[in-house]
Amino acid sequence: MGALDYDTIRIPGAVKNREELISHGLAAGREACLDIMDHALAAVDPYLATHGAVRLEGDNLIMDGRSVFLPAIEHIYVIGAGKATMRQAVALDEILGERISDGLVVVKHGQKKELSHIRVMESAHPVPDAQSFAAGEEIMAIARKAGEKDLVICLMSGGVSATCCAPVRGITHDDKVEINRLLVQSGAQVTEIMTVRRHLSRIKGGRLGLLIRPAACMTLTVSDAIGDPLEWNADWTHPDSSTFQEAVDILHRYGIWDRAPERVRHYFSEFSQDKETPKELDRHRFWYCMTVKTSDIWKAAREKAETLGFSAHVLTTELKGESREAGRVIASIAREAGQSGMPFKAPCALIASGETGVRISGSPKGAGGANQELGCGACLDLTPEDRVVICALDTDGTDGPTKYAGSLTDGFSTARAKELGLDFHRELMEHNSTELLKQTGDIVYTGHTGSNVNDLVVCLVL
Repeated sequence: MGALDYDTIRIPGAVKNREELISHGLAAGREACLDIMDHALAAVDPYLATHGAVRLEGDNLIMDGRSVFLPAIEHIYVIGAGKATMRQAVALDEILGERISDGLVVVKHGQKKELSHIRVMESAHPVPDAQSFAAGEEIMAIARKAGEKDLVICLMSGGVSATCCAPVRGITHDDKVEINRLLVQSGAQVTEIMTVRRHLSRIKGGRLGLLIRPAACMTLTVSDAIGDPLEWNADWTHPDSSTFQEAVDILHRYGIWDRAPERVRHYFSEFSQDKETPKELDRHRFWYCMTVKTSDIWKAAREKAETLGFSAHVLTTELKGESREAGRVIASIAREAGQSGMPFKAPCALIASGETGVRISGSPKGAGGANQELGCGACLDLTPEDRVVICALDTDGTDGPTKYAGSLTDGFSTARAKELGLDFHRELMEHNSTELLKQTGDIVYTGHTGSNVNDLVVCLVL
């Protein structure tokens, strides 16, 4: 891999405000939660996973067991976008070096590192900005260059929809930003949001694959979708099973249709075949490798919890729904375990992964994210007598539109808020979770982790 300093090799995801987080409340349980989270984040490092999946053997490039004879390849292009793409690109830059003819990856603001053979652009997430649209045009330009004797390596991870955009003709950048904002705040599930985005895009839902043809294409993904479906994780280059009509139905289901930009409603008001995404691509020219799976993180969390002396139980790997209510449900199971030993006896670790959502109506008082609201919701029913600690993290390190990763709360959190003159429940209902958690000392900060899989919740019953 060459000579690299430790900070380049390791995933920079360790919780950085650990001392503050364990200075109050159930300190031992809080520290154990953070140990579990650090271990789990290290297990989903895209840099190490890419090196594990891709290597050179003489004149052959081996990718996930498939061999490509490089003397037969005229050009290698590397393209990609998403919050885990930077560390994928670092690995590929080391492996392929000067063999890369051109390359571009698009990452979230604050993630960029300079590479020798792959260009890097930054753009916004979760709502796209001007750089997102410029990046979309650049990615398509590279795809169009690829010929029959070329190889395109596509790097994809969560966040691609916002960081790299190419709206269909007739839809403006402002339209795209507004419909994205409405979807994110609607409470819709991620796959539902993606379905609408795909049908408003020139690159999503397999449409970039049409531009890449006739070149061969290998897509390396870091999964952030429940169940690890390739379709959602290889969005640019995988055929799309969702339909135009499903996108229309989703806009109506969540009350977005009447508020959507006029041009979006006009586009979706009349179907034509050219508006549908491709339902098949040449399986001999397109292949896929999922280098990091969502299961990797909960398995690592379970492993670490058990080494710390907890009986570990995975409640679900498909956590969905309103964030604060999901937190209350998990906390209720934990309280039951602590009080009656059902369904699990303490000390135990309750683990969940998935992706919850926050539905916002009106103007929020402040900022927050799904994992911050989940942690706040979890401690609404906890008291200092409940020996329960719950940590909820967005694994990319930036929960919602904030710079914080999530929350670490217990039964002391509401009491601390009361001492500060804060109405914990009201602040949560007004979507002011970031400031609330900062005040109680329960906000978790990691910075950009370089990874992005499902959100992870670890609840310890001491």
